[in-house]
Amino acid sequence: MKGTRKGEKSKVTKWRILTIALALLLIFAGTELFYIHVKSGPVTIEVKGVSTINQIVAVNNNTLAFVGDLKQGNTYRGVLGEFFLGNLSYVLFNLGNYFTNGSVYSIAYNGSAFLLGGAQYFKVGNASVLVPETILYNDNKIINLTSLIPNIYTPGQVFSVSWQRDFWLIGGSSLVIQGSSKFQIPFLIKVFPNLNVSDVTSNLPSYFYQPLSVGSGIFTISSDGGSSFIGGTHLFNYTIALYDGESFISYPEGLGGIIASSFSPAGWIFGGFTYSLNDTQITLTLLGVLNGSKVQLITLKYEVGIVNSITYADGKYVISLRIPVINNFTESSSEEGIVLSGSNLNALNPIYTATNTSINSLLVVGNHIVGAGYVYSSQRQAIILVLEH
Repeated sequence: MKGTRKGEKSKVTKWRILTIALALLLIFAGTELFYIHVKSGPVTIEVKGVSTINQIVAVNNNTLAFVGDLKQGNTYRGVLGEFFLGNLSYVLFNLGNYFTNGSVYSIAYNGSAFLLGGAQYFKVGNASVLVPETILYNDNKIINLTSLIPNIYTPGQVFSVSWQRDFWLIGGSSLVIQGSSKFQIPFLIKVFPNLNVSDVTSNLPSYFYQPLSVGSGIFTISSDGGSSFIGGTHLFNYTIALYDGESFISYPEGLGGIIASSFSPAGWIFGGFTYSLNDTQITLTLLGVLNGSKVQLITLKYEVGIVNSITYADGKYVISLRIPVINNFTESSSEEGIVLSGSNLNALNPIYTATNTSINSLLVVGNHIVGAGYVYSSQRQAIILVLEH
């Protein structure tokens, strides 16, 4: 009997070793298959049930967080999720009643919590009012920060959030009504971890909000250490300022609008759109670098369109464009999403092109370039794009 039990025990041990070895082999094979697949071409993952991804941030070298919205009937609802590069899977988190009938436009991460910024429609009597909304999300716990945004910025929307060393920055645009006229003004709020808040809007250079006009707002904030790039629009001009936590540095305005930015060794890279001097209804791509007191504009070979997103890492610049395309045979028009990459901003090459696609946000994570946005057929479908770095 002892010999039999010993033999059975030996068989069980061998079986366990074989099972573990097989499991490790499958994991290794899956990982290799993923890398081979990415190297052979871009991998596009549809995020089921989500309409649009507006922004992604890195949590670690394997995990990204994303925000956007999903369509429910005739309305939209903001979403937050995480995407895992290891197995190309994702999860969506429950935001409760936040961003109902609204969207999340921006997300920032400080190593322990996410700050989400967007807007939500609320019923006030017989009218719906668009309210700027922000929440902190940490381990399934939500802290509502919306009340920290002064009421004077309602109606309005939060378009960009960022973490600058030891405080959050919240930027957006609000509606001002004077008589029968409607104008838009930017706002910029500073929030500390203890939830002390400071409205620094009035400290912005005056060209951000004077004179009153339409189209004014802060649409991108990117931070590096103790400094942040603040970009947006005022009337027909783009607006730029750097913020060190105490004061702002002013820069000349230029024709167009800024909707994307990122820090790099060359300086702050920014992008968006400008206008054709021959036809102001035609938007042209805008790409520039802010270094010290100098603003240098970069000419792209794709002239007509919009620079949607910008990122930099490991010596590589990556930008996404959205450009119009006209079919000469059918005379129908569509949009094309393009991702450009390179080690020199003056020599960027296309690494991805797709029709009816918008890449709204880009990151370099480990050995991969990751983009997120949507593809459009009969309706928008959120996608995450993985490319080899």
